[in-house]
Amino acid sequence: MLESPVAQRMRLVCAQLGVLDQRNNVGAGTMIDDKGKTSHIRWGLLNESKKQNDDVKSSDWICIQPVVITPEMVGQTIGVYVALETKRSDWHLTPGDKRAQAQAAYHRLVIAHGGRAGFVTCEADVRRILMVG
Repeated sequence: MLESPVAQRMRLVCAQLGVLDQRNNVGAGTMIDDKGKTSHIRWGLLNESKKQNDDVKSSDWICIQPVVITPEMVGQTIGVYVALETKRSDWHLTPGDKRAQAQAAYHRLVIAHGGRAGFVTCEADVRRILMVG
C-alpha cells in the first residue's frame, strides 16, 4: 500500500480515538516578494538549518492524544505529544536509509521527553504507538 492510504487509515484511527492530528510539512525554498527581493525560507518543525534537518527530521504528523491521568488527579485530562511518520505498508527501517534514521532520531527525542512516536505502516502501528488496544 502506498503512503497516502496508510496516512488516511492513520487519520481514521486517530479520529476514532479522539487524537488531534496535524500535518507537519517540512521544507525550504526561495521566496520572491513583489519588489523582486529574494529570501530563503524554511518551514516545519526542527528545520532551522540544513544541518539540523539532516540530523533530525520531524515527523509527517504531529498529534495530541488526550489521556486521563492518575487517580490523584481524577477528572483532569492531559495531552500527550505524539509524532507519527507514515510509510508505505511494505516499508522497513534499514541502517543505510539516512532520511529514516534522522526520522528515528526525532522519535527517540520525543520519547525521551515523555511523548509517543514511531513509524506507521498500518493501523496496528498507530494503536501500538498510542498504547491502546
